[in-house]
Amino acid sequence: MNYKDTLELKARLAELNAGERTKLYKRASALRRERQPSQRRNIETNLDLESLPLKLGPSSRGGSLEELVLELILKDESVEVCETQRPVIEAGTVVWLGSMRCRVELPTGMVVDCRIASHLAARQQTDVAVGDQVWITGDDPPWVEKVEPRKTKLSRPDPDNAHIERVVAANIDVVVVVVSVVAPPLHPRILDRYLVAIEYGGAKPLICVNKLDLLPEGWERDAELSQLSPYIELGIPVVCASTTSHEGIEDLKAHLAGKLCVFVGHSGVGKSSLINSLFPELSIATGSVSEGYGRGTHTTTASTLHRVGEGIRIIDTPGVRSFGLWDMDRRDLHLYFSDFRPHEGSCKYNDCSHTHEPKCGIKSAVEKGLISPERYDAYLRLFDGL
Repeated sequence: MNYKDTLELKARLAELNAGERTKLYKRASALRRERQPSQRRNIETNLDLESLPLKLGPSSRGGSLEELVLELILKDESVEVCETQRPVIEAGTVVWLGSMRCRVELPTGMVVDCRIASHLAARQQTDVAVGDQVWITGDDPPWVEKVEPRKTKLSRPDPDNAHIERVVAANIDVVVVVVSVVAPPLHPRILDRYLVAIEYGGAKPLICVNKLDLLPEGWERDAELSQLSPYIELGIPVVCASTTSHEGIEDLKAHLAGKLCVFVGHSGVGKSSLINSLFPELSIATGSVSEGYGRGTHTTTASTLHRVGEGIRIIDTPGVRSFGLWDMDRRDLHLYFSDFRPHEGSCKYNDCSHTHEPKCGIKSAVEKGLISPERYDAYLRLFDGL
């Protein structure tokens, strides 16, 4: 039984009521007693007792009780939750996600607490994410039974297991990548990872530079913001804002009108403060930046979708220390650098990696100033890291 199967079976076990679980554990206990005598006879007749380990594991005793319970669930359909018998009656949008539970907003505007069916709960944050369109039952509490195909998504690898996809948000129109100046300082490198992930997921990017009030106007501010020139040249909207002076707030709001957007970025860049400046009625908790490291403290602990004015829906997400690329092969990385596309046809080799090959169209475009050196350097860094 693999890891995924075990998670699914444990999710089914959690769905059973107390009486059903008690009966199941009694059956598992009886099964273990049935298996133990035959195993002892095998040991006594076939093995040298002195060669046995001092402690026999659960399998030597007929299996651990939990293992046998999961085995019974796998083999005995009578203990499975028959999800097909629950009628699916209503569609809605996931606005908050917790452990095996979520909140779904119905078309009427009503938000209901739902349980997540076992076949979905086993792959939570992969099969179900905030922003997903789902179908629920009419039970009390309702169950999420089905997830509609996504139009777009923003994903990253699970921090503890790079082989598992974690969907940050689903069906978004715009991903607002929030960076800041001074505290923490502006680091464009995180932008490159986000932009590749956004391109991969099909949404549109917007860069918001927060805490502009911490930089005095003049050459120092101009020098800092000049790092964003390659992104401006790509046509990506860049909004400079301050939650203290309210500079850029109305401009940012205008870019988001009528859209479902997600705010992402490093911890401490001020995502929640920015959202509060846009829509004070939300009153999202905010934190401070740690002294000494210039890193932010986590204030948002779970992704939440907020419906606000002017047709704007905002997903606030927890801050991250790093953002990895999901399901990305280095051979495909160039596909997500839109500024490379006009020049790839001039490469000598069809499978050119745009790193070391001679007569590379991308390297030639960099030399001619048609692709910024910063973007090409970003490509090389990401390529080496995959």
